Amino acid sequence: MTGPFSSDPTEIAFTCFNAGNLLDAEEKLRAILIADPGQPDALHGMACLARARGQSATAIALVGRALQKPSVSPDRRARMHVTLGLALLEQGHVEAARAALHVAVLLQPADPRAHAALAEALAGLGRRGEAREALRKAATLLADESNVRTRLGELFLDDGLVMQAVGEFRQVVRDRPGDGAALANLGAALFAGNAFDEAGDVLLRACELGAGTAETLNSLGLVQMARGELAAACGTLGRALELRPSDTRIANNLGTILMEIGRVEDAETLFHMIMARETREEAERARFNRATVLLGQGRFAEGWRDFESRRSLLGLVADNPQWDGSAGEEPVAVLGEQGLGDEVQFLQFLRQAARLRPLRLRFRTAGLAVLMPELDQERILPAEGPVVAEISLLSLPAVLGLEAPPSTEPYLAVEEMPEAGRIGLCWSGNPSYRFDRRRSVPTGCLEALRQVSGIRFVALQPGDAPEWMERVSLETSEDLALEVGRCALVISVDTLVAHMAGALGRPLWLLNREGGDWRWKDVNWYRDVRQFRPPAGAGIAEGWSIVLKDVAAALSLRER
Repeated sequence: MTGPFSSDPTEIAFTCFNAGNLLDAEEKLRAILIADPGQPDALHGMACLARARGQSATAIALVGRALQKPSVSPDRRARMHVTLGLALLEQGHVEAARAALHVAVLLQPADPRAHAALAEALAGLGRRGEAREALRKAATLLADESNVRTRLGELFLDDGLVMQAVGEFRQVVRDRPGDGAALANLGAALFAGNAFDEAGDVLLRACELGAGTAETLNSLGLVQMARGELAAACGTLGRALELRPSDTRIANNLGTILMEIGRVEDAETLFHMIMARETREEAERARFNRATVLLGQGRFAEGWRDFESRRSLLGLVADNPQWDGSAGEEPVAVLGEQGLGDEVQFLQFLRQAARLRPLRLRFRTAGLAVLMPELDQERILPAEGPVVAEISLLSLPAVLGLEAPPSTEPYLAVEEMPEAGRIGLCWSGNPSYRFDRRRSVPTGCLEALRQVSGIRFVALQPGDAPEWMERVSLETSEDLALEVGRCALVISVDTLVAHMAGALGRPLWLLNREGGDWRWKDVNWYRDVRQFRPPAGAGIAEGWSIVLKDVAAALSLRER
């Protein structure tokens, strides 16, 4: 409801409405309608009032009556269609809203409000690219385009187009440098793009400028967690939850950091609370988080059951019925999910599964099955072919009803023998993992190992490596198994290489981040593992530097 200042009664009513004086606007509009019951602009004004009060169905009826008047000019008709379209959107009639707003754009192509409203309808229909184009058009027509650019950035972020979102939010911050909300949006987008240092600085400034909302603090807490500032992250997420106690997303994030800093009982209590009051995705997330607590403590009966919640979180879709663990001769497909390290860790459960069913292995590391001496190879069928059911490799413990701790004995075997003085190194994981910065060791920290004499260091990861390391072919998981088999010792961060060393029974020195994953808690999955961790509270580079010096000292003693 807009209009220029005027002595016209309807324009005066519009001015009151735009100033937030709804009662004055209503009084003036009703006076007009008493004198002229069909006055279209007054009917439109009453429709705007109805929308402002949450009465969108009434707004649709009123603006519909206004549009029936043939005397309404195209520019006024366009404004009415905007109101109609927005009210239809609020009622959930998205396609009808799009049609009304399309008419508004045709009638008044220079009206940015029409383009911006049309964008919302297009987004609601899943036509995201067209929605973004409509917002860009609105931005070109506005003197202050910040609100439209903010909405455009939100659409980009929702669609996973992080760099485009960052670009839009940067422009808003340039236009409004003192706007805390604009900085908060930029910080959240930078976090999504793994630009953690800048994200932290931007979010702190947003808080200083009064935008320290629960949402902003949640983003800041996650940034601090990614940067290894665990104590700070716990405090920040705690404040976020105080501001919005019912936000289970924040509660789940806080529970995760409580686990990381060793407050496991507090974390489990928080996850229980979420599970008790929620029924949807956040309840499943809490159930999964609780499963990692249980599994880390060796409480397998409950842990494997709750671990299945990951299936709904990952959106896994089955092509066949899920195997229930029953015996028979009809084949079952075994599928992979998540990381390669997870697959290698759970390979050992194929032995029990194959005793119950012939298996068709359909996961990336399936070639390693031939290296399993205790696996009945006759029960492993070609990957392609008919099956009566399927199961994820990570679901085998649950479906097999396993409650005892896993065996720590090796379950992979290669012909290669360990070579004295040959030590395999893996210092980084997948950089796309949001918290990889805490897991991976900066290459410069590895220099401490170079000083240890009598050792051949072999790079057990693809990509660049320091020139003093030996490089080997690692095209397949079988290649990695052979190279690990030749190592007298493997030193690795928490990734595929660590699990490969454990599965082959090679001594493993695990470079584990502060907190660490549930797989390396109270339960031993492998027989010969020694962990090295950064001191609590140390910065990432400082902490890993200390760790690698400790490793070098331990190596020197080992080689004497």
